[in-house]
Parts: sequence; structure tokens; C-alpha cells
Amino acid sequence: MDHLFKTRTLTTSINAMRKPGGRIFQRHFAPKTNWQPTSRLAWDIISGSEKVLKAIRVDAPAEVGNKTNRKTITMESPRLAEKRLINNYEILDMRRYGELGNELMKTRIAREQEDLRNEFDRTLEFWGAHALRGKIYDSDLSTILVDYNLQSSHAITLTTTARWTETGATVIPDIRKWKRLVEQDSGHGISGWQCWVGWKAMDCLLNDADVRDLLKRDLGVQIAQTGRIASLVGVTFEEYNEVYTAADGSRKPFVEPNDLILIGEGADVFDCPYVSAVADEEMTRQFFFSKSWIQEDPAGRWIFGENRCAPVLKRPDAVVRVTVCDAPA
Repeated sequence: MDHLFKTRTLTTSINAMRKPGGRIFQRHFAPKTNWQPTSRLAWDIISGSEKVLKAIRVDAPAEVGNKTNRKTITMESPRLAEKRLINNYEILDMRRYGELGNELMKTRIAREQEDLRNEFDRTLEFWGAHALRGKIYDSDLSTILVDYNLQSSHAITLTTTARWTETGATVIPDIRKWKRLVEQDSGHGISGWQCWVGWKAMDCLLNDADVRDLLKRDLGVQIAQTGRIASLVGVTFEEYNEVYTAADGSRKPFVEPNDLILIGEGADVFDCPYVSAVADEEMTRQFFFSKSWIQEDPAGRWIFGENRCAPVLKRPDAVVRVTVCDAPA
């Protein structure tokens, strides 16, 4: 049974868990995970250069171009760590069953590791959702871990008369205007458009007469089934209503109900560098780390998990966050 508690076994199993994780982190940051050899992480925050090159003769020297503006952020990698105790009397009871006891202990360890993964995945989603707003906060919602310096022009609150709940609201022109803002400010090749929408903002979107005219019967069925608009003026709108529990015990949404977050996706918009705590050279690039040790009093074994990564918004100008209506009462 002791072999079940080896670091290699535990680390392999916690990484092998097929957990879907949060939708924001999985869509934007998980595909960009990359191992770093040092706990001191560094990445570039990029704003585009829109300069157009002039033609030169074949035999002429190349010109020195204006560099794309990059600001390097360096920080110690954030660390998530949690541990769970399996009491010694449980271990002794399972040892009595021989091979069956091994299977029971596997299930027991898996349950603890699944709880650890759930907490890690929820926190990474919390960080990812706040990165889209321009700042990553710690769980107290006041300590800033990373500030991506989102421009004020990309954090918009519609005036009272322009809000989407008002008569004469210009929903589709607004969306197209915010797309142009990203295209003009970010300067990267946009591969697609994704918009995360709070429930009240989605209500406003679907209540707009011009939007309803554009949504055909099949799309209406799709929205009812998935809460997702596959394409409206070239943007995928996805309703997001998941919540987390803050340090003070209050439940808060990852995306505010009256907000939308529009993203011009591209190859270098997001990043997710990470550090592994695994000492084994053959396992140094594992995203999650897990180990176990014996405690004498109270007698038992700790199951420990750790993750050290940073969801990075490399191009803040690729994001626009908009408050489109009043917050729900």
C-alpha cells in the first residue's frame, strides 16, 4: 500500500485527472501553459505597431523598424498549495483487506486529490476571469497579484441613456464599435471573437429587436439549449453564470451579471507560464505536483497538492469589458 503514496504516483495521478476546469481558463490559458526552469516568471505585455513598410529597391539595405511596444513583467510565481489528512485508523483498516485494501486506498486518495484539483481549478478560473478584467487579485479581492494596465478606454460603463435596457439602445452598433476598438488598439492578427456575457447582459442582448431579427429559428433553438450564440456580427456570445466563494464567505460571480467581456483572440493574446515543484528530473514539467508524508500526532498521512502558474493577458488591448446595464437588485 505504501507505493500508493510515492511522489511520482501521486503527481502522475493528479495530472491525469480528466477535470474540465473552468471555461475561461480552459479556453484561453490552458492551451498556452509552458514550463519555466525558474520560479521567477517573466513575460511581455504587448501593444501593437501598425506601421506600414515602404517598398525598397532589391539592392537597398533594410530599414530599422519601430519595435512593437513591450513591457516586461517579472514576478515570483504565485503558489497554490493545499493538504488533506487521511487518518491512520483508516489506513490500518484498509491494510487488513490485502489487495482489496489497496483498491479502497486508491479510491480514498483519489477523492482527496479530486478535492484538491477542484480547488486549484476554481482558483485558476478566478485568476483567469480577473485577468480578463485587467487585474488578478488574491482571494481577499484587495491584494493585487498582477496589474495588466488595462486602458480606461477598454473598461467601459455605458451612460444611463445608452444602456441596453433603454429605448433606442444601439446594441449591434455598440458591439461593432468595440470590435473596431480592439482592432485599432491591439494590432495583432485576430483569429476570432469570443464574448463572455453575464446573465442580465445576455437578457438585454436577446431582448433587442435588431438582434432578434438577426437570429434565425435554428439559432433560437441553439440558444435555448446551450445559452450560447454561435455567431452574431462575427462574435461568439457565451453566457457565464458560475460563482465562487470569496474569503469573506460571500458568493460572487466570475463575470458580473451586467457585464460582457469581448476578446479579439489571436496567437499571442494569452500565456500561462508555470513552475513545477517536482524534484524528479523525469517529471519536472508536470503542471500539478502532489506528495505525501507521515504525521505522528494525530497519526495519519497528509496528501499535498501544489500548482505554481500565472494566467497572463499579454495583449490587454485585445479585451474590452463593458457594463451594459444596471446591476441586478
